[in-house]
Amino acid sequence: MIAIEKKVEQILKCKYSLDSFIELSNELFYGMQLIAPGKYNKEFSKFSTHIKGCIHIGNYETPDNKKIVILAVELVKEDYVKGSRSTQRSYAKKIIENSNSDAAFIAFYTDGEPTWRISFVKLDLEMKINDGNLSTIENITPAKRYSYLVGDGEPCHTAISRIGIFLRNEKSTPTIEDLEDAFSVEKVTNEFFGLYCEKFHQIREHLESNEDFMEEAKLHNYSASQFAKKLMGQIVFLYFLQKKGWLGVRALPRIMNKKEFKNAVYSHGKRSKELVPKLYISYDDNEYRLSAKGLNNLTDEEEEFVASCVKGEPWGTGPHTFMRKLFNFSIKRNANFFDDYLEPLFYDALNRNRGEQGYCPSLHCRIPFLSGGLFEPIDGYDWKNNDFSIPNDVFSNLDSMMNIARAGY
Repeated sequence: MIAIEKKVEQILKCKYSLDSFIELSNELFYGMQLIAPGKYNKEFSKFSTHIKGCIHIGNYETPDNKKIVILAVELVKEDYVKGSRSTQRSYAKKIIENSNSDAAFIAFYTDGEPTWRISFVKLDLEMKINDGNLSTIENITPAKRYSYLVGDGEPCHTAISRIGIFLRNEKSTPTIEDLEDAFSVEKVTNEFFGLYCEKFHQIREHLESNEDFMEEAKLHNYSASQFAKKLMGQIVFLYFLQKKGWLGVRALPRIMNKKEFKNAVYSHGKRSKELVPKLYISYDDNEYRLSAKGLNNLTDEEEEFVASCVKGEPWGTGPHTFMRKLFNFSIKRNANFFDDYLEPLFYDALNRNRGEQGYCPSLHCRIPFLSGGLFEPIDGYDWKNNDFSIPNDVFSNLDSMMNIARAGY
């Protein structure tokens, strides 16, 4: 079963493809009846402003004789995958009713885009009293419509772990209740708090055994519990920022054409004429590429200046795997993730106002300034001259704090 789980993990970590989604559905719904996986049905209804069309992949009958319709739905725009949830919910309701089904398992995607959404939608009967008479209506409430964002660049640990529950059986035959359980926000929340408590105590116990920490804590009058609690809050909030695309926004383009290069060179007088050519090397007549050697030869102040001369990416375009990439980079350099990367990110990057550009030379990207105290050192402790040596595996083992943060956001 390990091979199947790995295959499904690969499907969920890649951009949408019809063949992969059919393969996933076959693994999840043993005995699924294929309907028309090769027929694309263009949408001409009121939903056409958001939905291009759909493919009716198949139907699945649960062990308790409930019908689940399995669809792939193409959306008009990329941002509709992450938004327009009410439209997706209403469209799913129409599909369920028209196919005389009890629920739907749907892939929402935009052609060629890296992120897609897996949704499980179930019709509920809502009881109401009208003029003294008891009546029922079919409805889909937000609490009963569950989904996961997956795809290339998405931290989809939660989706993999929850869907993986079924793959441990050779013949997966989930009921509607099983699927509700797997997609349940309540279940994910319970998992989040369970792992949160576990990691909180691991950090607290380590800090209480660290001599440097105990001396610093005594000097500034805080406890290991207070420090661990704040660190957990900082990590979880970073995953919120990462999900919004506000961390690691590219400010220095890898490639510029001749016009863009010329505009950068002449943007700030003599100094931009001097520094921009040091950072961007001519590749051919109409292309200039960012030089890693040139980047290393600039001071932080010079690098920040060049970032103000070129056109970078806007806020919201940062990678959704920024924290994982930062962690992997720290491991590659045999560094301590907390002392060498998290503390500078907290207290030198997020806690410093660098203006609208927000360029952080040490990370070579845009990092937002966040006031309010969360990213200020607790009671002003000396973070630059202390090594608390929190083990790296606290942040990246199978039940890591990173996975906790993903479950929370």
